[in-house]
Amino acid sequence: MDDEILSLEKGAMERWRKGDPLGWAEISADEISYVDPGLGAPILGLEAYRAYLKQLEGKIQYQGSEFLNPAIFAAGEAAVLSYNYRSTSYLPDGTVADQTPWNATEVYGRQAGRWQIVHTHWSFVNQRLPASVELSLPVQPWPGRYEGVLGELMALEAGAMLRWRRGDPGGFLELSDPQVTYFDTGTPQRLDGLEALKAEYASRAGKILYDVMDFIDPRLHLCGDLAVLAYRFLSTWLEADGSVARRTPWNCTEVFVRRAGTWRIVHTHWSYVRGGRQ
Repeated sequence: MDDEILSLEKGAMERWRKGDPLGWAEISADEISYVDPGLGAPILGLEAYRAYLKQLEGKIQYQGSEFLNPAIFAAGEAAVLSYNYRSTSYLPDGTVADQTPWNATEVYGRQAGRWQIVHTHWSFVNQRLPASVELSLPVQPWPGRYEGVLGELMALEAGAMLRWRRGDPGGFLELSDPQVTYFDTGTPQRLDGLEALKAEYASRAGKILYDVMDFIDPRLHLCGDLAVLAYRFLSTWLEADGSVARRTPWNCTEVFVRRAGTWRIVHTHWSYVRGGRQ
């Protein structure tokens, strides 16, 4: 299974780096959701994703393609593939013209005997926060409750985030599986395992404090005991008079697995919405 998924991923990437992005559409499910640094909102559905890729035909070409430490977590008919990636273009004399390090998250589901991507999240390693960004935001004056599994996961996520915004990252650590893998804007490579995440969060304890948290349009893809929760997020700091001092826009992907009736995070990917390269 691991070899099959990696083969699909590498085959699509080979076509991508030579100017043909449509290999990604061919291995994606109808319900694909897609996030990358150039987007203000996720792309939802295969038709919209194919149209997005089509406009990139012939525009992205480079020579060096490196998959760094790919890891696959499998749960039944679903799997999350994560890796750091390095794309490199060379001048005719062989010197490096440009090199870009990436974080990559791909969630695959097995449907009708085929592995297909149901969720993608790409970001630059060590992203730069954009000076400004335009977002289209759904506004519901009286938002309803989240139901079912989405409601369960949002209750867990919101509870952990409430502690996080008060300087306590322990809520997310308590939700995370021992095998958790993790990307965010400050990690130079993927973190592997709960102990590595604990060490990273220990350096942040008491330092991340903000006033308002907004979960924007959270979406769920459920595949047996593996669930993908994806949303945009605004962290907001207020002035003493209650006016907004600043905001940070985020993309978040959380992959949960259900063990003995309890949901645990097995993969996290945070990035800035429209975050740039360093």
